[in-house]
Amino acid sequence: MSGAKVENGMKKGLIAALILSALVLVVYGQCGSFELVTYDDTSYVTNNPRVMQGISTENISWAFSSFQLSNYHPLTVVSHMLDTTLFGDSAGARHLVNVFFHLCNVLLFFFFLLKATAEFDEDGLVPSFFAAALFAVHPVHVESVAWVAERKDVLSTFFWLCAMHSWLGWARSRNMASYGLTFFFTGLGILAKPMVVTLPAALVLLDIWPLSRIDFSKSPLTGLVKLIAEKLPLFGLSVLSSVLTVMAQQGGGAMQSVESFPLGLRLSNALVSYVAYLGELVAPVNLAVFYPYPHEIPFWKPLLAAVFLIGVTAVAVRFIKKFPLGAVGWFWYLGTLVPVIGLVQVGDQSMADRYAYIPFMGVYMLIAFGAARLVRERQMPGKAVVAVGSVVVAVLLAGAYAQAGYWKDSKSLYVRALSVTENNHHMHYNYGNLLEREKNLTEAAKHFKAAFKADPSHYKAMSSLASILSRKGDLYTALDLYQRALHINPDYAPALGNRGIVYMQQGKFDAALTDLRKASALEPHEPNHMINMGLLYYMRGDNAHAKEWLQKALQIDPGNRIARKNLTLIP
Repeated sequence: MSGAKVENGMKKGLIAALILSALVLVVYGQCGSFELVTYDDTSYVTNNPRVMQGISTENISWAFSSFQLSNYHPLTVVSHMLDTTLFGDSAGARHLVNVFFHLCNVLLFFFFLLKATAEFDEDGLVPSFFAAALFAVHPVHVESVAWVAERKDVLSTFFWLCAMHSWLGWARSRNMASYGLTFFFTGLGILAKPMVVTLPAALVLLDIWPLSRIDFSKSPLTGLVKLIAEKLPLFGLSVLSSVLTVMAQQGGGAMQSVESFPLGLRLSNALVSYVAYLGELVAPVNLAVFYPYPHEIPFWKPLLAAVFLIGVTAVAVRFIKKFPLGAVGWFWYLGTLVPVIGLVQVGDQSMADRYAYIPFMGVYMLIAFGAARLVRERQMPGKAVVAVGSVVVAVLLAGAYAQAGYWKDSKSLYVRALSVTENNHHMHYNYGNLLEREKNLTEAAKHFKAAFKADPSHYKAMSSLASILSRKGDLYTALDLYQRALHINPDYAPALGNRGIVYMQQGKFDAALTDLRKASALEPHEPNHMINMGLLYYMRGDNAHAKEWLQKALQIDPGNRIARKNLTLIP
């Protein structure tokens, strides 16, 4: 290729990169003014003392030596600490860091495809651009970018894509430094989010297309075995990460039991979800932050889904020699979803938009380069394909911009989710908490009631409704709800503490003492339990113990006005 052609190609690539950057900023520039939402952002950031202290040797050591929120993703936790060090408590800055990583991911994806396809597609710029553009603006990816708690998505994908670039260097030059970089980036990706465990398998797929490292005319199975064997160190990282993830999720209680989620229901939901994600790919409407798990699934749904999945898989395998891209794109989608498809159920969502962040890349490659092949073979007019592609990107951009707007604050996010889903217990509960903090107790009570109507085991919603009713003077109904909540979870400290208050109001001091003692033991750093213990002892006439408990509360929270005021009133 002449120097003039190379220079011209570089200019076109840079222009395409600038356009992609503009697309990302048009959609996500608004995130700089967004708040943190009360769904997980508080757990990951504002309510995490280590994160809010910022970067330090001690905090970094803690991140790497402990599990957080039923996960092991220390690098993500450290990135949140770094946000604090650099930006303080700025919510907008944390959002823009996510946007920055998404922008980097879009450009890394674009330049990888451009470099990897250069040897067989002289005009690979256009399909590379459109594949990256779909990744940049598809509304399904809004959750991964606009949700600060999903920093792990954009950060882990950054390292995933860096590993793809270094693997390209290994495949082309057999340079051990490139292999070492791939190992390094794979490890960093896993430390950011365990979903990266599928990266070694994805690299095998890239060896098939676009790297063409398998000759299908000469014992392809042998070639495939060799490609897998050279990645054994990478697979070793995946195995280690899988062990740590299981330990974290079991220890944190996030991994659901077979009794709660039977294997048959899990398999049915997994099959249906594989097709549902493709539905969101084609028509990304009615997206929500949480999709409730179905109590039952009609038999015909997983059956049709299985027929569809098997049919597409059979076609992909049948034509892998003539059209390897088809098999690579399809198996990329199927394979990278495996850790989160729900066969091992973590949490109680049926599916989640964030899970499609990496899997959809395979489909984008298939769509863009499949269309480019049809144009080369003169089965479709090139200008028409570019025009249609441009319209699709424009429509997706508009949809992503609107979808991102729902993430501006908690209220907007929850109201939107409730408007497009049914029986959404998580969103009813979270919105109820928000309304309760706004002192709108009547509406909050409605949402708490809707939460445990949708999920009869939602003991937190029962306890929250009971708290509102007790404040309104309906002690008997409140007490009944506390009993129901504690029957489901006998160690739920807020319900124990609040039931103790109801017993105090009813003059049942012994029962109140039992509940408050247990609540305080379960939450030893919660000053409210100590304040209530002090009040209880005061009501019993035991001023010495009342002062002792109030002083304990002040040791935990020296600025607690209620504890200090009550202490001054006791003679």
